[in-house]
Amino acid sequence: MGRFAPFLLATVTALAAVTACATSDPTAGGATPAPSTAVPGRSTPAGTALPATPSADGRKPLRWDGGAHDYNGDGYADLTVGLPEGTAGGVEEAGRVEAVYGSPGGVPTRDRRIISRGSAAVRGERFGATLASGDFDRDGYADLAIGAPGKGGRTGSVVIAFGAGRGLSGETATLGKPPSTKGFGAGLAVGDFDRDGYHDLAVASFSTVWVTYGHDGVRAGRAEWKPVLPETADVGPLAAGDVTGDGFADLAVVYSEDDPADEGTGVVFRGSRTGLSGRVEGTFPGWGVGAVAVGDVDGDGHGDVIAGNSHADAEDPGGQLYISRGSATGLAGEHTLWTRGSPGMPPGRPEAVDGFGDAVAAGDVNGDGYADVAVGAGGQVGAAFLLYGGRDGLSAKGAQVFGPESAGLPAESAQEFGREVALTDLDGDGRAELAVSAGGGGGMTVLSPGGKGAGTRLTPERPDESLSGPLN
Repeated sequence: MGRFAPFLLATVTALAAVTACATSDPTAGGATPAPSTAVPGRSTPAGTALPATPSADGRKPLRWDGGAHDYNGDGYADLTVGLPEGTAGGVEEAGRVEAVYGSPGGVPTRDRRIISRGSAAVRGERFGATLASGDFDRDGYADLAIGAPGKGGRTGSVVIAFGAGRGLSGETATLGKPPSTKGFGAGLAVGDFDRDGYHDLAVASFSTVWVTYGHDGVRAGRAEWKPVLPETADVGPLAAGDVTGDGFADLAVVYSEDDPADEGTGVVFRGSRTGLSGRVEGTFPGWGVGAVAVGDVDGDGHGDVIAGNSHADAEDPGGQLYISRGSATGLAGEHTLWTRGSPGMPPGRPEAVDGFGDAVAAGDVNGDGYADVAVGAGGQVGAAFLLYGGRDGLSAKGAQVFGPESAGLPAESAQEFGREVALTDLDGDGRAELAVSAGGGGGMTVLSPGGKGAGTRLTPERPDESLSGPLN
């Protein structure tokens, strides 16, 4: 079926070379810690860090909300955007990453950190094509995994930028690769698969998936690869979350065994005390799926798999969203189908919008303890949809649609609005903000679904570039 659509979207054999990536210095943060968004009597939403308890060795514990995205340890989640075609070190199309830091007032546009390979930048490397964050060395600061899969026959690479008191630091590690890989870093996902308190990293190449488990030696590049998926024809997006509700993160993978004859399959690998260990029961749709997330939309303590397919097919020409329910044994029952024209969806040019399912993200927007779902529709006429979770699962009740005008974008800069989406609580109020990127120089905009105005817009440093890459 050819390469899966771009996706969001989120460590290795023997010693990898340690390389310094060029960064700009942010201002220091000094905010008070964010309050927990946990709801009494409800299970922790899947895909988030488990509630932390002080460790015997005095390590700083991860925060329940935003810990996996808190690079400077101030209690507020932070946000990164990849520019895989951006300029770095004077090299065009080498790629870079831009990070902004959460605060009580949201995202200050002046406090931005640039991460790239600097003088080692290589044209066509696509540094920043994929992003995923977690605390790999368990020092209390989130770290950022950056994929640079390149194109065609390039082997690809993954770099870890480590968090610190002033945010993502200049200390990085370029991780070693298994032999004979192509496109290493084409997919990334982070979760605590063995529940030892260290976040672990799953990495996809074009044809397989590997995992490495976090530990103190990650900063020195010491890690060990373990295969998750045998060599196959094509690998699509990855996502981590607790589908089985046992406290261990699981890994959702889309792959095709016989490209192009095989339409693709979505499977979930179970987390355990020994790490990822075999598939759970059931599958989720994989054909054309280019974006996957995991979130507990019905609050039953089991993460549900959310898969977006923006391709035109028999189900809906404008794209579709599949929800597959998690359970103690795996994926249960038939998936639920959503389209831009599903009953109850908000009005507002639904027939003109295309690419529904280009991007998906899960997060708690209204602070009720249920995961809500953002869906990007990044076509020529783009939009970002927001569907709310509840006791009966995902619902169109109260659903919202955000168009380019929501971000204050002029028509000429609104192309592909909704190409990427993310849900993260950036101001520590217990409610996730919606980040949306657009092509055509539209930049990236952080919106408050609660209606606090047009939000904060970030534009790239160069006018000929676009902050339309992956958000994390």
